[in-house]
Amino acid sequence: MPKIYLLRHCDYANPRGILPGRLPVELSEAGKQRAAELQQIFAPKKISTIYSSAVKRCKQTAEIISGGQIPIVYDQRLLETFSPYQGYWVEDEWKHFFGHLEDLGGESIADIKKRVLHFYEELLSKLQPEEHVIICSHGDPLQALYAQIKGLPLSDEQHLPEELKYGWLEKGEFLELQV
Repeated sequence: MPKIYLLRHCDYANPRGILPGRLPVELSEAGKQRAAELQQIFAPKKISTIYSSAVKRCKQTAEIISGGQIPIVYDQRLLETFSPYQGYWVEDEWKHFFGHLEDLGGESIADIKKRVLHFYEELLSKLQPEEHVIICSHGDPLQALYAQIKGLPLSDEQHLPEELKYGWLEKGEFLELQV
């Protein structure tokens, strides 16, 4: 059976405490160290491909794990959520992150689900029976993907089923799923 590893990028440097969004924010030293640990964890798993967001923190995470030995495919459907507040510092960041969609645009949870589901369906159509892949992305897209895979509801509400809370990954964490 194929295995998919959902991996959230490692920790990034953010000394000003901004909402980084899709900006080219570098991994922190701790993030680079965690990515090197993940390289060792994934080495015996025979990963055939890493699918990654092209946002710098994901690219750096994927490149360290790959060590130049595993092909990396960058896919825009795995990008961080688009928010007009990217690059700004706000006191209550999550209220603003999704809170002004009608006025300023950006992506909703439904938008994220649509693009990651399209990616996942395409991946499943070409995944070989014993193939193991990593999907390196960001918190919201990975949680939306996890919800789709598990058949769980995911809305713009914060009241999530307990299993879906398990689908939320901290930086540098991963989940192994058999498909």
